[in-house]
Parts: sequence; structure tokens; C-alpha cells
Amino acid sequence: MNDRTLSATELSQLKELLRDDANREQVAELLQSLYDQNHETASVDYSSQAAFREVWEKLEAENAEASPVIPLSPRRQWWKYAAAAVIVLAMGIWVYQFINRSSPSSQLAGQQQYIDTATIQPGDNKATLMLANGSILALTDADNGVLADQGGTNIVKLASGEIAYESGNNTEGPVLYNTIVTPRGGKYTVTLPDGSKVWMNAGSSLRYPTSFNGDTREVSLTGEAYFEIAHNPSQPFNVLVKDMKVAVLGTHFDIMAYDNEPAIATTLVEGAVHISSPSQEIQLKPGQQALQDSRGQLKVHDDVNIQQVLAWKNGYFQFNDDKLDRLMRQIERWYDVSVEYEGTIPERKFGGKIPRASPLSDVLKVLELSDVKFRVKGKTITVINN
Repeated sequence: MNDRTLSATELSQLKELLRDDANREQVAELLQSLYDQNHETASVDYSSQAAFREVWEKLEAENAEASPVIPLSPRRQWWKYAAAAVIVLAMGIWVYQFINRSSPSSQLAGQQQYIDTATIQPGDNKATLMLANGSILALTDADNGVLADQGGTNIVKLASGEIAYESGNNTEGPVLYNTIVTPRGGKYTVTLPDGSKVWMNAGSSLRYPTSFNGDTREVSLTGEAYFEIAHNPSQPFNVLVKDMKVAVLGTHFDIMAYDNEPAIATTLVEGAVHISSPSQEIQLKPGQQALQDSRGQLKVHDDVNIQQVLAWKNGYFQFNDDKLDRLMRQIERWYDVSVEYEGTIPERKFGGKIPRASPLSDVLKVLELSDVKFRVKGKTITVINN
């Protein structure tokens, strides 16, 4: 491996070691360490070979200091193989051909396998806005400036691509409602009439009044969104999600409520929220997450990984010992694809961080390091359990 590449045999050993549950904690530690050191300065032009060389040389230096005369143990060799995977996963630099260039046949197979994914690009700022009269605006194509007047409130598209509501002084007349919808493969940010800001994930919708004139501020959510609520003690803010209500004064929190997820997750980042379901009421502290299952039962989890919860908002897929089907549901929503399974769903678990700006083919190549295989036809991904 003096040329910084992996042979076919070494790559096979790497995959075997990454599949071993006993190694998962060490992989996660190395992933996080490398990412923390490099994510501030790494760019899309970061050289994969230079990155690999940097980690490799550090590992060789550690080996030399620890044991200059004893040959590398299997565990030491494992760290060298893991270094290659770390570059792929943590830096977002997928060098599939680079680590396989000693095996032309595998390169050819990879090129053939991913030919259909070349045109499947990641999601982007995409949303539609339904006005009170039922007309629909395509926000992606709309020009900057005032888009519409809703009962004295102007809807403005900003230079950043976001929309904001600029309320007038009119507090009379009927309450008008707008609904913003992000499709699969879309995301969007909206500033509500009270100054609260909402980041919407793919496959989501938010219904809200064009002015908050009553005793409470109330919106309805499907899908997932992150909220930063403008503080107003005299006018609490409520988020309605199916049969659950999240009540706040001014705080930061995330709600994930997709129909195909096993639970509704409310994660508090800052402040306090009060959650009520048909059978329970609880209050969360920062760092806690409430899960409501299909029976309406609420369960609170402490010390939640906030970075993982908000990874989608910050431009990443981030996983920590997560099963493949959970990853694939996120991929379905972000790349607007369908996922099928050939045979049983693989039991492997995953950890790491992948930029959401990556083409689908790159993400699948990363996941294949765990020896899961994919077949892509059109916009359907079939997961093959080896």
C-alpha cells in the first residue's frame, strides 16, 4: 500500500472489518475526529489522495512511536483500512475508482451499475405556495420582490431565495391562510408574519395565517421543519401535528412527523416546549427529544445528539448506529426516488456524515463500503442483501 491505494484483497478485508459490530465504536470515533479537524477548511476541491496521505502518515507515525520493532497487529492494520473509509465518509470525497484502480473489472462493474444514477441530483430550494384564494405560486421560479398581497400583508421573496411576510396594520377582516409545500427533493425557508423563522425539509407542508391577530399563533405541520420562534409571552405559538400539539413562547426546536416514520420526534434545542397528545402532557428541556408512537404514547429521551437531528438543516446526512431502512427513507425524500428491497432488509448499521449536496451515485458508493449492493433503474433503487 505504499502507493496509497487498496488492493482488491485489502478492500475486501476493509469491508469485513467495517461490518463487525466490535469495530463500530472505533470507526465512529475516527470519523468524528477527522471530520471535526477538517470540516471548517475542507472544500469540494480537497484532494482525496492528499487527505488519504495525511491520515495514513499520522497512523504510521503513531505506529512507529508505539512499537518500532513489533510488526503491525491485525488491529493496527484495521486502522489503516479504516483510514480509507474515513476519507470517503467524513470528508465527502468518494474515490471509488481511486481505491479500486488495481482491479479494472471492478471499475467497469461500478461504472455500469451507476449509469442510471448520473442524472439523479440532490434536492434544492423548491417549494410552492398556496394563497388564500387557492392560487399557487412556484417559489423557485418567482422573481425577487413582492409576490402577493394577503389581507394587507405582503409576501416578499428575498435575494437569499427565502420568502418573508411583511405585516401591515390591518387587524380586521377574515383570517387568511397560506400553505407552503416542499416536494420530495426540495427544501425551503420562510419567515412568518411574527418574525418566526421556519426551515422546511423535503416532503413537508406548513399552513399558517398571513397575520397573527388572536390570542395565540397557530400553524399546522406535516413532514419535518426546524423552528426559531419569535418570543412573545402574550401570544403563545402552537404547532399542530396530527393529534399532537407543541406549545412554545420563544424557542428553537425540530419536529419530524413523516407518515412513513415510526414516531413523531420533537427535539428541543433551546428554551422550553409543552407537548400534549390525546393521553399525555409533557414538557421538554433543551437536549431532550419526545417520541410519540402510533398509539399516541409519549416517551422522552435525554442527551439527544442535536447535531444529528439538525444535520438535514445544515446540509448533511448524519447517522449514528442507524439501520439501513432509516437511511433509505431519507434518501427517498431528498433525491425523490423510490426504494425497494430484494429479500430481507439488511441488518447492518451505519455511522458517519455525508453532504446532502452529493449526487445519488456518490452516496450509494459510500454505503456499498458495508457490502450492501444497489440496483438502480430510472428513479427506483433496489437494495440487494448480500
